[in-house]
Amino acid sequence: MAEIIQHPALERERSALLQILRAAVDARASEAAPLFIKRLLALPDREMRSLVLAERLTRLDVHLCVSLLQSLLERSLARDPRAQEALLDLTTARPLMERLGYHRARRLYELARRRDQYALARMLLSPETLVRREEGPTADYENKYMQDTSLGWRKTLAKGPDRGTLDRLMWDRNPLVVENLLNNPRITERDVIRIAAMRPANPECLARVFAHERWLRRYRVKVSLALNPDTPLDIALTLLPQLMKQELLYASRTEKIHPSIKEAAQEMVARRRQQLEEMGARWEEEHADDASVEIDLDAIRTELDEWMAP
Repeated sequence: MAEIIQHPALERERSALLQILRAAVDARASEAAPLFIKRLLALPDREMRSLVLAERLTRLDVHLCVSLLQSLLERSLARDPRAQEALLDLTTARPLMERLGYHRARRLYELARRRDQYALARMLLSPETLVRREEGPTADYENKYMQDTSLGWRKTLAKGPDRGTLDRLMWDRNPLVVENLLNNPRITERDVIRIAAMRPANPECLARVFAHERWLRRYRVKVSLALNPDTPLDIALTLLPQLMKQELLYASRTEKIHPSIKEAAQEMVARRRQQLEEMGARWEEEHADDASVEIDLDAIRTELDEWMAP
């Protein structure tokens, strides 16, 4: 029986059948994506959606998974808000490799690479999706303006009402302090933008901003995270498709962000132009109403330095 199965003619037929089935899977994925997204977003809690999404990706056919994820990315780039929300849910399950299992994530990554879907491949298995360790002199303290204040007391102060203290705590590099700041009702969107734009920053603090559902709904916060070179790569790559024209073009040209993010932005700009051409539209016409957010991370950092200077 083993000799029959390994017969060259049967192997050719088997390969041809697999190609047909995989083509059918790809076609089905494009049609199935809207229903997949609708069912996922019917769940009320993001953490729950994240767990369900990761669990589905471990059970579905690998080709169907990659096609669904690519469709999710394409729809996000085409500014489909439901697809963008589902993409955020996917990245909430971080690190994704641990949720899916190394071998499963590796198979998805390799298939995406073979299909030249590099942005998706980076999201699936980027070597820098985990929080990086701090190095250099800034690692000696967590808050240069409150070096003599214990972590426990800073966590308590981050819940308090004093505006001057809250301003100093925005420099804090401990994620537990940042978490309390984000939950403080006295914190404003501008404050969160300052935290998201801080450089150098502890990537885990930026991950806490990303995980905060209230603040992540603010577009300017998304931009600050996407363009901060200290943001973990999986988060920055997830936020790129949600950027409007000016910010996405900036990301594709600047040297101030991680090279992987810049390359992904270049790919997304090219793909977005292609999408519009297929619809018979032009980039300039489609984005005519886009207003640049004008978030200058360097200017924010300079402003903070001047404010805190003696």
